Amino acid sequence: MLIKKFTFVCLLAFLLAACGKEAGPPVINSIDPLFGPAETLVTIEGVNLGNIKEVKFSEQVVNFNNAYNAENALLLRIATNIPLGEHIITLTTDGGAVTTNFRVTLEAPEIFSFSPASAAVGEKVTIKGKNFYEPLTAWFFDSVQAEIVLSSPDSMVITVPEGVEKGRISMMANGGFTRSPINFFTVNPILVNDFDGNGVRSETDKWIFRGGIDQNKNTAVQNRIPEPIAGNYLKISGKDDLNISWIGGVENHTWDVEQFQTFGITTDANNTLIEMDIHNNGRKKTNMILVLLEKDGSPNDFAVTVKVDWNGWQRFSVPLNRFQDLNDFVVDPTKVKTLKIQLIDADDSNEKLEVNVDNIRFVEIL
Repeated sequence: MLIKKFTFVCLLAFLLAACGKEAGPPVINSIDPLFGPAETLVTIEGVNLGNIKEVKFSEQVVNFNNAYNAENALLLRIATNIPLGEHIITLTTDGGAVTTNFRVTLEAPEIFSFSPASAAVGEKVTIKGKNFYEPLTAWFFDSVQAEIVLSSPDSMVITVPEGVEKGRISMMANGGFTRSPINFFTVNPILVNDFDGNGVRSETDKWIFRGGIDQNKNTAVQNRIPEPIAGNYLKISGKDDLNISWIGGVENHTWDVEQFQTFGITTDANNTLIEMDIHNNGRKKTNMILVLLEKDGSPNDFAVTVKVDWNGWQRFSVPLNRFQDLNDFVVDPTKVKTLKIQLIDADDSNEKLEVNVDNIRFVEIL
């Protein structure tokens, strides 16, 4: 009787085991994301993923939480001790094992800013951000690859290639892909004068010196005190001895049959800038007025006032839509024939004022 009872129990256990549903082989349908740094939460979806027994990253067994394991999914956080690089993830269940790929990276890159906001082909652009880790690739508008001149984890210098106009700067770094928060503009620069012999009006005698300033066409171009950016610069200095506020300045001209010629600008006032490097040589109370005049247009001055109160050389840039006359009319860039640089006394101290300028140019935003 005891033998029959034992046989019946064994047979029942065998039948229950035989009738029980066997676990099928696991299958992975997707993994998201495909790469990321330590602590990244990864979602693996598929079938027969319940009761995972073991998780490996390239043969390295890692801990995982069974509470985030279901028949069709597994949530897995990348462990901090997993080496950087490509890995094969192996999931093992009662039904077998399945593999998928994942790349452990450094932190994802981010672009905070870049300068200048616009530049011509061949010029340099400096990008600021974080997590710029090798391997690095940079593009203008996601398609035109740029040459990387210098790089560090928080900055990069690239050269503007040909074939770009307007759009975001993008980058692929070790940690992934990112884009700049604002657009970059390709420009066409019209160099007026760099005082080293380059520009559409580069000769010093194309500048007319007016008012109570210390320089003339023979002494205005200098290369020391302050130190130049490179080569020469234009120096304008003086005192308002007559207490009439305006000291003097220079006007840039060119002549053809006694007619002032335009600079050849083709863009409108919203898409045209004037740029120059400015240094006050320690004088903090200098106000500079930039004045534009039109050919075959308005006889009035179109002016912008600049308070030069910074230290060292600084690039100053202002759109031409800010150049207005006394009637609030905006200058027409296509008619600009003359640029004036004037010194204005900011107070009654009658201190000597000074401004030094270099690399004067108009910039067309394309």
